[in-house]
Amino acid sequence: MQVKTGDNPVVNQANSCAEKVRVLVLGLGNILLKDEGVGVHIAYQLQKQELPDNVEVIDGGTAGSDILLSQESPYKLVVIDAMKAGREAGTIYKARFKAEEKDKLNHIFGENKDSKISSHQFGLIDALAAAKKIGRAPREITIIGVEPKQVDYGLELTEEVKQKVPAIINTVLEEIKNAVYEK
Repeated sequence: MQVKTGDNPVVNQANSCAEKVRVLVLGLGNILLKDEGVGVHIAYQLQKQELPDNVEVIDGGTAGSDILLSQESPYKLVVIDAMKAGREAGTIYKARFKAEEKDKLNHIFGENKDSKISSHQFGLIDALAAAKKIGRAPREITIIGVEPKQVDYGLELTEEVKQKVPAIINTVLEEIKNAVYEK
């Protein structure tokens, strides 16, 4: 099976000598605050696509990290969220690491509230720590962040971020495609 975006196939079904790992795609954000809701907007778009059977896409809203506690291991987690890092609006950031490298999250996001770049980072870090304690942590975590232009009242993404939606979706689909672990 292939998932297509435009004319190019992006996701191919895994071959028989590899194990397809479950993939949880979690879109975070508040859709009432323009670009702050980019993760949820992307989740909505992905839910309209035909994805492989091992992929679940969830609109996590503003409390989505709590969903991690209900997951069964092993799985790969892909989180999409707005992230302020001071670059041009629509810039896509990506960080990938193994669950045991959770300390990298603190390094990426900063360890104090003054360096906060995502309004959901502390909930995510705490949820990952709790999931690990109860044996439900993901094998691998990919954070896909998008630089917002405006975080203010409004239901629509700004034009700069809206133009990046196809690229963000392709980035997520690439992560899904790479979610195969050798036996």
